[in-house]
Amino acid sequence: MSSETIEQEREDLRVEELLSYEIMGAPAEFAFDDIVDFASEITACPVAFVHFIDSEKQWAMAAANVPRETSECQREDSICNVVIRQNDVVVIPDTLEDGRFKDIACVRDTPNVRFYMGAPLINAKGFALGTLCLIDFEPRTMDYEKVEAIKVLARQVVAHLELRKQVGLAAESQQQLKSALDTLQQEKEKSEKFLQNVLPLQIADEWLKHGKVTPRYCQDVTVGFTDFVGFTQATSASEPGHLVTTLNEFFSRFDELCSSLGLDRLKTIGDSYMFCCGVTERQRAHAAYACLGALQFVRAVSEVNDRRRQDGVDPWAMRVGLHSGPVMAGVVGETRFSYDIWGDTVNVSSRLEQASDPNRINISDATHHRVKNFFDCTPRGGIEVKNKGVLSMYWLDRLKPQYSADDQGVEPNKKLLAILSLK
Repeated sequence: MSSETIEQEREDLRVEELLSYEIMGAPAEFAFDDIVDFASEITACPVAFVHFIDSEKQWAMAAANVPRETSECQREDSICNVVIRQNDVVVIPDTLEDGRFKDIACVRDTPNVRFYMGAPLINAKGFALGTLCLIDFEPRTMDYEKVEAIKVLARQVVAHLELRKQVGLAAESQQQLKSALDTLQQEKEKSEKFLQNVLPLQIADEWLKHGKVTPRYCQDVTVGFTDFVGFTQATSASEPGHLVTTLNEFFSRFDELCSSLGLDRLKTIGDSYMFCCGVTERQRAHAAYACLGALQFVRAVSEVNDRRRQDGVDPWAMRVGLHSGPVMAGVVGETRFSYDIWGDTVNVSSRLEQASDPNRINISDATHHRVKNFFDCTPRGGIEVKNKGVLSMYWLDRLKPQYSADDQGVEPNKKLLAILSLK
């Protein structure tokens, strides 16, 4: 039996499975509507759909912010058709840069789709019945955490689809309605947990309780920036999937370290990773914890690079900059909201990162003053900063031996942790 025959037989089974749900042409249902609204909100994509695809056409069961019928089309004109064939999440940062889609009607003509992400709706038998997809009209990327959240929501679509198949639209009992509501509540809780991963914990809690976050002035914090040397050149020479995977590997390690040290991951911009200490929760020893984080970031990059060398892959070199001082903090945006900080402290920290060397940590005199009793640092001259004049800089080398739990001077010992807890 040829591969084409096998593929066609499986496609026939897939369509048969889809039709067994009696979903094609069904009226709108609140469970699906809630899911696409949630998907649009947490990803900040203006449009979201639940699509089902039979042998001929694509049909929308639910849509966020647009009428359902706007996405109905022939199967061959559907981007989602690729997703159900791959049985995996598909992220297309720019459809015009993808030869598979640039000539599709919805890309070439109105509504001019530029960004697309689709998660397959895979049932228990392994058939992709359709997609949960997100659309934007501008090119963009999508964070790993948000991709994972969409996978969760896609599973919830399938769960509701299975529930709907079991009970029937006309004969749902009170218990079955309660089960559906419980499912939505669980999804809400999952989404809330996801929000807590997108925003710092205290900020996420405030947002969930009050629907807003009060801007605040933080008198003394430490802000850090990292970036990878030669990243711009790497983007042109590397395959996109490999590049994103590599960045995710590094940034996931940084996220873990931030969590263990009480640092806040603020945002990533390309290859730049921004973090701080002392903003969401007052911490008198913020500079020391930020320095510990920076040292552990560098070690994490070194460990990943060791493995890359073993695999015959070029290592990535990282620069780090730290500065301490006051900032303003708050959440901006309504649907595409983000928590951010502003002020000279942020700008100086960025300049220090730019002035650093590969695999080195460059700190300001303000940060050095706060940590010099605990860390070995090397003076390295000054840097001209707009409106600030010349600022002294130091290399952050390591923990002083009396405060280190390891030979490299990266891990704090109990003595240092006890001191920092009192500060």
